[in-house]
Amino acid sequence: MSSQDNWNNPDMYYQQPQSNPDGGHGAQSYGTNTGYGSNTGYGSNTGYGSNTGYGSNATYGSNAYAANAQYAGGPGYVYQPLPPTNVLAIVGMCASIFGVISSFFIGGIAGIIMGHIARKQIRERGERGDGMAVAALWVGYIGTALWILFWAFMALLYLGMFAVIFAGASAS
Repeated sequence: MSSQDNWNNPDMYYQQPQSNPDGGHGAQSYGTNTGYGSNTGYGSNTGYGSNTGYGSNATYGSNAYAANAQYAGGPGYVYQPLPPTNVLAIVGMCASIFGVISSFFIGGIAGIIMGHIARKQIRERGERGDGMAVAALWVGYIGTALWILFWAFMALLYLGMFAVIFAGASAS
């Protein structure tokens, strides 16, 4: 198999876990650790004596990494990267929050527009950020409505005060 045929084959570069005869999982077995000082993969370990007093020492055995590779994300595990987050959803949410916090309700309207555009782009491109786009819409609609009601109330309040002042001035 030539290397040019495998440009899009991730299995060529990452080995899958294989079952070893001694029960461990890993790409390659370096021998078994019998627990008494012999390492059959590389010959017997007679220079240091047998470890009969303490039993099997699997933590420092030659196959300890291979046995734990399935839990540690060892060789053969490839994770697919996440799709990017839609930037317009983030900007729309920030604009909506700015519109609620400040009295500049045009920011909320900008957040609403960006939220709708972001939801369309997310459906078309398969990006992440739909929750942020929906949040931009909700915060933008509610915040804009509250600020419009607030400013309408303030305008009516001032108009009422002026009406009372002018009615009192014309009566005297």
